[in-house]
Amino acid sequence: MRLPTWFDNRKRWVWEGLFFVVLFVLMSLNSWNRLTTVNDFGRALIYFLLLYGQAQFHRFVLFPFLFNQQVRRYIVLTTLCLLAGSLVVYTANYWLYPEFYNRQDWREIGLFHLATCTVSLIAIMALFLIQRFYQQQQERHADQLLLQEVQMKFLHAQLNPHFFFNTLNNLYGISLHQPNRMPDLLMQLSKLMRYQVDSSRRSWVSLLQEVEFITSYISLERERVGNRCQIDYSYPTDPCMLQGYQLAPLLLIPLVENAFKHGTGDIQGCFVLISLTLTGDTLTLNVENSVPARRKATVTSTGLGLQNTRQRLEILYAGKHQLRIEQPPGRYKTELIVQLIPLSHAQSITLPAH
Repeated sequence: MRLPTWFDNRKRWVWEGLFFVVLFVLMSLNSWNRLTTVNDFGRALIYFLLLYGQAQFHRFVLFPFLFNQQVRRYIVLTTLCLLAGSLVVYTANYWLYPEFYNRQDWREIGLFHLATCTVSLIAIMALFLIQRFYQQQQERHADQLLLQEVQMKFLHAQLNPHFFFNTLNNLYGISLHQPNRMPDLLMQLSKLMRYQVDSSRRSWVSLLQEVEFITSYISLERERVGNRCQIDYSYPTDPCMLQGYQLAPLLLIPLVENAFKHGTGDIQGCFVLISLTLTGDTLTLNVENSVPARRKATVTSTGLGLQNTRQRLEILYAGKHQLRIEQPPGRYKTELIVQLIPLSHAQSITLPAH
């Protein structure tokens, strides 16, 4: 929550001063206090300064007792302050307007000054409390943003080595049986890692960049699994449409990577089906993979990738995403629906040139 501009520290004093100027004018219009001479103006100004001074004394000296949970002391001191302030104002005005005060009942005049001091005090405190409320809300919001930023950096730091480890683990099998393919595969892997490093310095990337990264990763996996596994991948091909939206970097890859990790291997007849669609500002990722019985028993998983994705979605897309997971016999299905932010609504994001 942003602090309203008319309640920042500098403008607050303007509002307080304006209130007392209005009070000053109203007092001046009173039948016994008209601004007819310079002396009348000076006496009215003194009255105004007394009211303003006692209100500021209350705020800076007494009000901290209330915030320090010393309520009883605050009530007692506030009562004494109002009585003392009323007495000071009464004495000052008796000296300023002796001809008037000699004709009036001191109890009525004293009660009037007590009410005036109380009203001025309430007005100052109201402005102060409203400003304090908005400041606390703003500080709480800033703390939440800072916490989210720390969490996101931690999650990103987790994701990068997790992805790298899994990819190297997959390439290890190829290096044993087909070492001649490794140079090309390592070159593709280096490009993927370059994108990871570049994107880790940004909060958002364009959807086009993320789709290109996923496409490159799937190409690498096609090389790894060869013909023993069916891989179907469909995605929007209009670069202008994809460039028009932004996405948190590496948000989708854990779901795709998870499908290849658990849906492929040395077993024939496995499959990985990936569909990426964009309807308006809604992105839908459907991933389905086979889960062979022997594979289910031998593959171990930390679950870090999926857990990481859930946490990032809760932070970045709270109330704007759906993540559904189904596990029918021999299959594993994941559907992620995310409401994207148009790139025109945020700063343009581009990665450094390769």
